[in-house]
Amino acid sequence: MKVALYARVSTEQQIENYSIPLQKERIKAFCTSKGWDEITEYVDAGYSGSNLNRPALEQLQKDIKSKKINAVIVYRLDRLSRSQRDTLYLIEEMFLPNNVEFISISETIDTSTPFGRAMIGVMSVFAQLERETITERLRSGRLKMVRDQGLWAGGSDASPYGYTRLKRGELIVNEEERKHIVRIFEEYVTLKSYIKVQKKLEQEGFPPLRHARITSLLKNRLYIGEVSFAGEWFKGSHEPIISVDLFNAAQKVNEHFKGYNFGKIKNNVFRKKVICGCCGENYRSYSAKDKKTGETYYYMVCSRRKMPSYYESKCFNRNIRRSDLENEIFNRIKNLETSGEIEFTKKSTPVDYSKKIEAINEKINKLLDLYMDDRLPKDALDAKLADFNSQKEKLLSQSKETEYETSLMEDFIKKGIPNLFECDLDTQTAIIDLFVDKIIVKEDGLQVIWNQ
Repeated sequence: MKVALYARVSTEQQIENYSIPLQKERIKAFCTSKGWDEITEYVDAGYSGSNLNRPALEQLQKDIKSKKINAVIVYRLDRLSRSQRDTLYLIEEMFLPNNVEFISISETIDTSTPFGRAMIGVMSVFAQLERETITERLRSGRLKMVRDQGLWAGGSDASPYGYTRLKRGELIVNEEERKHIVRIFEEYVTLKSYIKVQKKLEQEGFPPLRHARITSLLKNRLYIGEVSFAGEWFKGSHEPIISVDLFNAAQKVNEHFKGYNFGKIKNNVFRKKVICGCCGENYRSYSAKDKKTGETYYYMVCSRRKMPSYYESKCFNRNIRRSDLENEIFNRIKNLETSGEIEFTKKSTPVDYSKKIEAINEKINKLLDLYMDDRLPKDALDAKLADFNSQKEKLLSQSKETEYETSLMEDFIKKGIPNLFECDLDTQTAIIDLFVDKIIVKEDGLQVIWNQ
């Protein structure tokens, strides 16, 4: 019997009450009593049971489809899922069609019996009810905190710019940041341009803020003494930084320019793919007018060269016209069938993603053991878990996409790649994403890193 041991924790309370070691210990004891010794562990540490977007669970489903599993065992039904729909999907659409038994040892549920299958529906209803009840209590508590007490309901470890967050969402003004915010509003009303405001205040010695940060800041009613919850604003208990009149004046300026770019198709074909060969930063697209003809053209420039104030030093790598970039890349893709830039016949040894994921699971187990032995603080545990889970998600994504994308690329090359010069932006973007990983801009040309 090939058994899959599935364990999950999400919150700190669950780590303490339903710890991974506890779940594994009980499940293995159950397997021993049955004489089952071929056990594969699937562990999702730090993941909610409200959905199925969990690396270990996704790997488990993949292994079930590959006929590597005969039974799935969990400590409690809610470790598998807290959603009735997701639980029934896994049982009826994944486990039973593949002749996989499902066992929950705490509720004594065994889908190999008619009674066990009937109990799944009943127990999953209560698991979902518990999750929705907890969610509603948390939401009601936060709404009361905002609406009745005027407290800020943002992240517990973060403070909004201009304020310092105290316990339970109390805000006090940060005097240095207050000056910056007031000047941003005042200058925007006068200059009517985010970029001009950004440049002027940086020249005056204020800390640089990203363009998007400024636009968001100018629309934030927090600065006139209000707090929000679920898109609704209420009177806050904190001190306002700017007057209502100044805020409204800024909104009028913004309303005047609103819609200027609405409906224009954005060319994002090469978004985040063009990399500077000197400093490694992304190239970004900008527009300019030809001094002789007056026509608008587009060019790409290294972020470190365009905005040196955000970096320790300025980059001097060359700019490149977007039309020149398109001509070269589109033509190189068109000629892939004969150029030999991509050699599918010379593939390296396939990556064993399952072993890589198993190694990360072992690290997670050791991490949780250290936490349970009081040898690892909670903040360090959270940070490490987030890092390991991110690695697992990336590996799972790669294992799913690599085989499919490679066969799709080969098929395109054999049957003929569309002429990208004649395609719409969506088609151009899809084909570039399929074939191109990165385009590195060097002084003597472009280096293309292909997806292969």
